[in-house]
Parts: sequence; structure tokens; C-alpha cells
Amino acid sequence: MEYREARSKKLSFKGEAKCAGQGANSSNSDASAKRKSKKRHRESKDEVSHGAAGWVPVESLDDLEGPISLYHRDEQLYIIATPSKEAQVDLNEQAPALYVVGNASLMESEPLSAEQVFAARRSVPMAGPADAEAAMFSLKSFAGTYLSADRHGRVSCASAAIGALEMWSPVLLPDRGDGAVAFMIHPPGLSEGRFLSADTGNTAAESSQGGMAKSTQPARLHASGTSIGYSQVFFAKCQAAIKQKRFQSIQGGRPRSAVGHGMPDIGNAKLAGKDSENLLDRREKAKSDRYCK
Repeated sequence: MEYREARSKKLSFKGEAKCAGQGANSSNSDASAKRKSKKRHRESKDEVSHGAAGWVPVESLDDLEGPISLYHRDEQLYIIATPSKEAQVDLNEQAPALYVVGNASLMESEPLSAEQVFAARRSVPMAGPADAEAAMFSLKSFAGTYLSADRHGRVSCASAAIGALEMWSPVLLPDRGDGAVAFMIHPPGLSEGRFLSADTGNTAAESSQGGMAKSTQPARLHASGTSIGYSQVFFAKCQAAIKQKRFQSIQGGRPRSAVGHGMPDIGNAKLAGKDSENLLDRREKAKSDRYCK
């Protein structure tokens, strides 16, 4: 008799929203909570996507990681593009070239085809901040080959692997404009680096709607410059969505760090033989693990 009159309760777990009542009231509360959760999810998604469209100038080396497009501004605006697969097969051409970007301004210009986009990444991702390789990047084309330059200044995009000739050191030039950057390479056998340079000559072919009709004398790239001048200044743009997502993962422009905010230092704790206790304390204070209590 006592068992029949016993009141059953739904199991509750830490972190779950408390229901206002039982039976119909409980189900209504659950449905309302789900609707509110979905609404919050949509609002947060809209906030993330709002303003995160198109391509924007890079502001730091971190912005160079991912898809980028490279421009050069002379009497006209040019974009760097690699030859299409048809041109690589028919003409056996591997060198990237400069193409005129219609009448659009630098801020409005965006790549129109995969040939105009490079996938940039750090050449040695695990290198420490003090290592020279930490600031070196590789530029991968749509065909899976890498932008490279030899000791004679010849620029190509035919290498299928990353070596010394494919590792570029970007130099940000904020005083030259938004997204201004120069790319330096250190070919073996040379005492000093060389800079990627543009030789427009006002002979570049025009790029429109993704199609690039190439002229007989296109503007070319070379890596013979020993200092940064007008021909060595390029403008890099990255995808706004990726930049915004990366910005949301940091705080105050720097990676999140618990040290200096009441958190013990892991290095000192490890030397004292208390690294496990230290990690548990950090997890609890940072509230990153709700079961660590």
C-alpha cells in the first residue's frame, strides 16, 4: 500500500533547468524551455553571422592563416592568380601572374575563382615563439602546389611539398595601408633574404567574372628585391567569417590565459610535484568542468 502511494519523481541532473510542476505543467515547461533554447541558439547564430561576410584586410599574422587573396596596387589594381589547370596542362605553365581587377577598389575587391585564392598556413605549426620558423608561412594554390622562389628570383607554383624555397616570412606594413604586407624568402646559398616583387609593366591581362583572358605579356612576379619598395608591397585579404570566429576565441586580443587571475602557474606547480592538483584547481576556478567540484 505504501509502495502504491509513493510519489514518483523524475531524475534530475546538475545543470538541468528546474520544472515548475508535474504532469501537464511539467511537459509545458519542458516545451517552453526548448523553445527558449532554440530561440537563443538562433539569436547567437545570427550575431555570429552578422557582419561576417566577404573578405577583409588582414591585421595580424594570425589573420594570414587560412584562405587569403593577394593584391598589388599600381596604376591599376592587380590580383595574384595561379594558372588554371587547362593552362598548366596545355602550356606547361606553373608561374603565377598578376591580373587587373576591373574597376573595383581594393576594399570592394574579392576573389572570383579558386585560382585567385591561396591557403596560407604556418610552415612549422609546432615551432615555439622564439623560433624563426614560427613566423614563416607557406602559400598553397588550388591545385595543391606551393608558391616558391629560387635563388635566381624565379617564382613558380609547382612544388608539391614544403621546403626552404616555399617558406615565406610575411612583414606587416600597417603604415602602407590596410592589409599591406611584404613577403620575404631565404633561398639557400644567399646571405640575405629576397622579397616577392611585382613587375606590372602595365601589360597585365584583365580578370572578369572569374575568367582570366591572358595576354601575351602578362605582369609577372619575381623574388629579386633586396629591400621593401613600392613593388614589394602587397595587400592581403582574408575571409571575414574566419577572422570573426578567431576573434571570438580570444579575449582582449590575446589568447585566454588563467595565469595572473588568481590561477596558480603550471610550471611552478610541476616543479613542486603538484601539477595534478594544480590542473584540478584551474579547472574548478575557470568553471570549465562542472563535475570538477
